[in-house]
Amino acid sequence: MNWSPWVSCLLSAAFQAACSSAPAVQVLGESTRLERDRPSPSISALFDGQQVHLRGARGETLGLQVRIADGLQRSVHLQLPEQAAIVSGFSVANLQVEEPSSGMYGVSEGPGAYPDPLTPHSGALRTSDLAYYDVTVSQSAKPGSYLGQLQIEDRQIPVLLDVSPARIDLERDPLVWVFYLPKEIARVHGLPDRDGPKLLALEEAYHQLFRQHGALLAADLGPDRFEVRRHLMKDVQYWPVGIDDTNDQTITRDVQRWLELFKGSAVTPFAIPIDEPQTAADKQRAAHIAQVIARAGGGRPRLLCGVTDVASPIYGNTMDVYLSPGNFPRIAHERESTGEHFWTYNGRPPSAGSMILDTDGTALRTWGWIAERYGVELWYAWEGLYFSDRYNRGGATDVMTDPVTFDERRRGGADWGNSDGVLAYPGPKPSLRLKALRRGLQDRLLLRQLAACGGQRTATRIVRQAVPRALGEAQGEISWSLQESGWEKARQEVLDAIEIECRNDTELAR
Repeated sequence: MNWSPWVSCLLSAAFQAACSSAPAVQVLGESTRLERDRPSPSISALFDGQQVHLRGARGETLGLQVRIADGLQRSVHLQLPEQAAIVSGFSVANLQVEEPSSGMYGVSEGPGAYPDPLTPHSGALRTSDLAYYDVTVSQSAKPGSYLGQLQIEDRQIPVLLDVSPARIDLERDPLVWVFYLPKEIARVHGLPDRDGPKLLALEEAYHQLFRQHGALLAADLGPDRFEVRRHLMKDVQYWPVGIDDTNDQTITRDVQRWLELFKGSAVTPFAIPIDEPQTAADKQRAAHIAQVIARAGGGRPRLLCGVTDVASPIYGNTMDVYLSPGNFPRIAHERESTGEHFWTYNGRPPSAGSMILDTDGTALRTWGWIAERYGVELWYAWEGLYFSDRYNRGGATDVMTDPVTFDERRRGGADWGNSDGVLAYPGPKPSLRLKALRRGLQDRLLLRQLAACGGQRTATRIVRQAVPRALGEAQGEISWSLQESGWEKARQEVLDAIEIECRNDTELAR
């Protein structure tokens, strides 16, 4: 049942109190995502009811939501001085969740209409629901305060932007690798799945969208499809490659081709031939492929072979990379001298925030903080453009209207997820969840900057307070805050510490 917010407010005394104090117009960050009929929080980390206060590093993008809760349509427009920041507006669409995601993803927030698809929009936005803005602080902005304005119908709200001396570059060395298949882009745009100029141009647009949010969109294609995508490897450490594991001969052939293609490159290729091996036979097969790769000249550090599993004796010393939250922190720490790599992938509370639509808005913000907390080198997101449920014998999904993108019930399973595997929409158009992911990745860069200029102890203290437990040592309840205000408090503490502990840093002084 889709209750109105007024009927919902009658359900309990506590909820009624929350509704009565909820403002008709609220300004929030990008890591709050409320079902449409839920009241806005009475307290915002950005807005005191009189003024919007933004604070950002140079190169940082701040997300800002204007949420209208009384159903009245209003014109919304945000302006800031061009020498300080670029403002980009987006209209926001809702997806109606009828079936909450199953327990495989953690606890769902329940049925309802959830904001997520974002469409770029220039000029004033007219809405009775939600308007979204990106505020990108210029790399060349001088530290200091800048005054702008948020106009909501006839109301003019001052916007104060404090530009910090801190400086980040989100597009370099992305932490999150997002998997996709070119055929998904080809299908939604009515193109053949061949490397023609139209498809390659579209792929690059999707790739750039993810890079602008701190993620690497890349597919583990075979050697024949690599050269036309080589330029996408700029400023990355690792690149996924496909290996034909039909037999030892095809494995050897592809390894040798990859070694030649990456000769002289600073980028390390990696392959995951067996995904999530469940049986002993599957694990033994994965170990055998790794051995063949090594005999063909691969293996660390030239061509890494990985498996999405916890390290175990069945693999011996064959694997170069283990991708699983279960490896952190104990196994990764115990084996840090072996040269093996320990990465992680996806997320499910209390290990990490989930990717699904019907979870709390801070979920994907946690990834950057958790990665810094446990020294995660690469975070694998399956996947970003899952526009058809091919793993479950399903056809194309209209992802702009149907949120159930992954449904094991089609093949006799029991789990399903809303917007699982979809971080961007056809266009390409970003999601609000992608913005939340970016928020956490930027937080991580601020923490790293603090640590690099002599504030390691302070950075460690802040990140451990924000994320007491996650990944393999998480048990029971979630250890981090589910409220945006808690994360913003930690972020402000990082910015404060940078200004104090990094004041002699020559890079920040420019």
